[in-house]
Amino acid sequence: MIRSFELSSIEAKRFLKGEAPPTEIRIDTNSTVTEIRAIDKKQALIDFRFTANYFGLGLITMEGTLLWEGDVQNLENEWKSRHKLPEENVNEIHSVIVNSCIIESVIISKEIRLPPPIPLPVQIQQQKQKPPDGMDYH
Repeated sequence: MIRSFELSSIEAKRFLKGEAPPTEIRIDTNSTVTEIRAIDKKQALIDFRFTANYFGLGLITMEGTLLWEGDVQNLENEWKSRHKLPEENVNEIHSVIVNSCIIESVIISKEIRLPPPIPLPVQIQQQKQKPPDGMDYH
C-alpha cells in the first residue's frame, strides 16, 4: 500500500522554438523504478522516474519517491535478485506513479506549449445518410 508520494525533480524541455507542433504527435509515457530501500520490515522507499517523450518536440521527466507499506522482504528479494518488482505489486506501484505524474505533466505541458500527454477524446462527425430512393424517414 502506498503511504506517500513525493516528487523531487521535474525537468521539461521543448525542442521547437516558436513553431506550431505538427498535427500528429507521438507521445510515449513510461515509469521506471530506479531503487528500493527498506526502512523497516513493513516499509520501503521506492525511487522512480516518469518520462513523457514527445518525439522530436519535447520531453518531460519527473523523479520522486514513494513510501510503500507491505511485505518488504519479498519486495527487496525480488529487486535484488531480478531487478524487478514482485508481480503482485507491479500494478499498484506503477499505477500510482503514472496517475500522479500524468496530472502534473498536463500542467507542465501547458507551460511549455506542448499538448497534454494524455489522449484527448476524438469527436467523429457522422455523415447524414440519404434514405434509399423512394423512401423518406420523415
